[in-house]
Amino acid sequence: MKYFLTFICILTLVETANAQVMYRTRYRTAIMAESFAISPLGSINVEYLPIRWKNSFLALRTGFGFLPGGRSVGPGPSVKGLGVSVPTSVTYNYLINNLRRGINNRVAVRCQSAPSKIASEWFIEIGGGLTPIAYGGSDIRSYSFGIFGLREQVIFDIPPHPRVVFFRVNFTPSYSFGQYELRGGLSLGVSL
Repeated sequence: MKYFLTFICILTLVETANAQVMYRTRYRTAIMAESFAISPLGSINVEYLPIRWKNSFLALRTGFGFLPGGRSVGPGPSVKGLGVSVPTSVTYNYLINNLRRGINNRVAVRCQSAPSKIASEWFIEIGGGLTPIAYGGSDIRSYSFGIFGLREQVIFDIPPHPRVVFFRVNFTPSYSFGQYELRGGLSLGVSL
């Protein structure tokens, strides 16, 4: 009985939080191009938002990237040929601009009740990722990443389907083979 009541309470909280989302960019899936960050050079990723709360959301990303060959990728011999990477990450994104203040300002000052067709929202992003890398004829190597970033989402609320375009700037410290590396990256994406 104790577990059943706990389950009902959690389910109620999740449903309540989902009903009071304070940001307008409410897409579920997106496609994005990423350079550096958790991709060694660049990748095309798919992003999915499984959970949304009042002021935040959880993002899952995975993709596919290509790497040039002919360089050392850690301890061991230098490898030749084209490489591939599979960047995967989980991030928590928290809304940092005050949307409610913008709504109150729009209604009180300009007497407009409809939201604007184009709006911008800012989120901070914290999470982690793992990127396995494989070159032809060599072992698969994995890199672990921390993700700290800033994300801007711009909604174009034009029928029939609103679109969201987002831009991310990340600081991504990585760890592999006993070595730490400080990195950064950029991403540009659009909702599907």
